[in-house]
Amino acid sequence: MSADLDPKRRLGRGLSSLIDETPIPAANPAAAPQAPAAQADPTGTPREIPVDDIAPNPYQPRRTFNETELAELAQSISLQGILQPLIITDAAGVDNIDNIKKPFALIAGERRLRAAKQAGLATVPCIIREANQQQMIEWAVIENIQRADLNPIDRGQAYRDYMDKFSVSQQEVAERLGQARGTVANYLRMLDLCDETQEMVAVGQISFGHAKVLAGLAGAENQARQVKLARKIVSDGLSVRKLEELVTKEPGKVDPAAAKSATGKPAYVRDVEQQLTEAVGTRVTILPGRAKNTGKIVVEYYSLDDFDRISGSLGLEAASD
Repeated sequence: MSADLDPKRRLGRGLSSLIDETPIPAANPAAAPQAPAAQADPTGTPREIPVDDIAPNPYQPRRTFNETELAELAQSISLQGILQPLIITDAAGVDNIDNIKKPFALIAGERRLRAAKQAGLATVPCIIREANQQQMIEWAVIENIQRADLNPIDRGQAYRDYMDKFSVSQQEVAERLGQARGTVANYLRMLDLCDETQEMVAVGQISFGHAKVLAGLAGAENQARQVKLARKIVSDGLSVRKLEELVTKEPGKVDPAAAKSATGKPAYVRDVEQQLTEAVGTRVTILPGRAKNTGKIVVEYYSLDDFDRISGSLGLEAASD
């Protein structure tokens, strides 16, 4: 793991906050010559950069872009311009960057860059930051997670690629990206689904909650059954609860991790927990009460900054001095 970033930084504070607070990485004497430090602007003042000088982020986790949404964004940009600057880095200053032949590489804002090209813009407003390879990958994943732009398959693959590239554990990925370890594990399990089921999840025919149940039927011996149930979800509109009942009743080998999870909270409750965790930026746990339809929602915080941020999101104002 890189030592120049604080592993406890949390996703909930926002990508812009994370980037603004990231120390400039030290130069590597053995690396290719660095661009002058003046290339990066620590004040965050946007500069107009030619679109042809910006290469896409080579570590962009999104595999597909909705062409209709891009066309709508291009139309909006034509009328209103780009309201939120793109974040880029000097490509010459990034060690081992993959096949970049342009002066700058994108860190965040690929949809805006693509739409700007469609709109015929010659330049786009950009904030230039110095970044290393690991930061580019992290920031690309974080931006997409915060925007909820990644489908579960792409997100699982992004976690897997990060783990493989930097030889880190699930726990380390969770700490680096501000996610609960269980969240990372659940998305990685999406990659255990067979190709046909993964495609249904990727295009939104099957929800993430359904997919977590089907992931318990991983392995070649269960592939036919997994696909059968996946098709049944699409054709019959099965709820997650109904799917769990079918998986429990029908014979077959179930992933022990999934079986253990199923004996605790229902999948739909775990799914809500995960959505709340991602929305708040810290771990959220739902604890059922003894009486029917009662319980607690527990929101964790990891620092006073976290506490203030969460309190503010609930409409509370910090006491003034």
